[in-house]
Amino acid sequence: MKIAIIGAGKAGLCAGKHCLKENISFDIFEQTGNLGGTWFYTDLVGHDENGAPIHTSMYKGLRTNLPKELMTFEDFPYPKQIRSYLLQEEVLDYVRNYSKKFHINPHIKYFKRVIWIERQNFLWSVHYEDVKNKQKEMEHYDAVIICNGHYSDPFIPDIPGIESFSGKVKHSHDYRTPEPYANKKVLILGSGPSGLEISQQISNVATKVFISHRSKDALPVSDALYQKCLVKEFVENRAIFEDGTSEEIDDVVFCTGYNYNFPFLSKRCGVKITNNYVHPLYKQIISIENPTLAFIGIPFKACPCPLFDIQVRFVLASLTGHFKLPKKDVMLKELVEEEKRKPGPPSSQYHQLGGAQGSYFDNLAETAKIRKIPPVIQKLYLRVISNRNLNDCFKIIDDHNWVQIYCSGTGCK
Repeated sequence: MKIAIIGAGKAGLCAGKHCLKENISFDIFEQTGNLGGTWFYTDLVGHDENGAPIHTSMYKGLRTNLPKELMTFEDFPYPKQIRSYLLQEEVLDYVRNYSKKFHINPHIKYFKRVIWIERQNFLWSVHYEDVKNKQKEMEHYDAVIICNGHYSDPFIPDIPGIESFSGKVKHSHDYRTPEPYANKKVLILGSGPSGLEISQQISNVATKVFISHRSKDALPVSDALYQKCLVKEFVENRAIFEDGTSEEIDDVVFCTGYNYNFPFLSKRCGVKITNNYVHPLYKQIISIENPTLAFIGIPFKACPCPLFDIQVRFVLASLTGHFKLPKKDVMLKELVEEEKRKPGPPSSQYHQLGGAQGSYFDNLAETAKIRKIPPVIQKLYLRVISNRNLNDCFKIIDDHNWVQIYCSGTGCK
C-alpha cells in the first residue's frame, strides 16, 4: 500500500508518523519549503516568491487559545516547565521536533503543489507541480489522506456597501502586524479568538478600534477599544450598525472565519461542499463514495493534536483491515440521521464539536476498535472553554486527572 498525504502541517505529519508505525509507504506533498502548515509565519501575503498562494494565516505575536496540554500528541510531550499558552514560534518548534523525532521529513516532497486528484480504476492519480520550475508530474497511490487545513480560504460576508467603502478592507488571513493601523479608526468584524487578539493588538496603536459581533457576552474594552453590534451596511467611509448608530472608519478587518476548500479534488471524487458543509463523509473523515479518500481535521472547536491522532488511526485501521467499514447505504443512513439531529439545514456548524468532542473521540475508538483518547483531555477542555484565561497553567497528572498550577513569568511551578 502507498498513501498520498496532502499537506505537511500537524495533521499531515501525524498521518506520516502513523504510516511509519504501520510500515506503510507514503509521500507528503507540501507546496512550500517549510513544514508546520498554518503555524509557519511569513511576512508575505497573497502569493509567495514562487507564485504559490500563501497558505498560512499566522500573524506576529499570536498566542494559542488552548493550553499546550490540549495541543500535544500523546507520545510526544512539550518540554517541561513552560507556560500552558504558547507563542506561535514555540508551537512551530514543537512541530519541527516532532517531524525530526519520528523521521518524517525524508518523506516530504517540498515545493510540490497538488493541482488535481482523481480516481482511476482502483488507484488515485495525484497530479502535482513543482512551484519553482513549474514542471508537472503524476503518481499513483492506493489511498489519499487530505490534511490541507481549513484556515487558508477566507470567508468574507456580503455586507451592502462594502464594495464602495472608501477605506482599506482585508481579512485576518492577510493580517500580520498592527503597525499599518497606527492612528487610524479600525473596524474588526468577528469576536472569535483571532478577532479578539487582533483587536487588542491594533488598539495599542490605533486611535479607535470597534469590534462588531453578535455574541451576547461582554468583551474586554479599553480607552481605544469599543464594542458594537453587527454591521448593517457601509456608506462611503462610515459603518452603519443594526442599532442605528454609525462610526467613521478608516480600515476594516474581517475576522469572519474560513471556507473549506479542496480545489484539487475532481468532482468525480464524490465529495461536495454545500453551505461550507463537507459531505458525504463517514464520521466526518472518510468519503462514503470513495472510502480510500479521507480528510483529517475538518471538525473544529476541538483539541487539534488528539483530533488528528485518532482520526488518522481510524483511517489507517480501515485501510489495513483492522476493522471493516459499513456498507455504503449504511454509512449514508447514519449520516442522514446525524444531520437530522443538528438544528437547521446542514452547514459548517455540522463540523463543530465543542462539548461533544469527547463523545466523538469515544465513538471513533469504539467503531474502529482502536485506543481511546484519554478522558482527561475532554475534562480539561471543558474547563478551558468555560473559563479561558491565557495566564492559567495546567498539568496533566494521568489519563483521568489534571491540576491547575502556579505560573511565574517564564515557567510553571
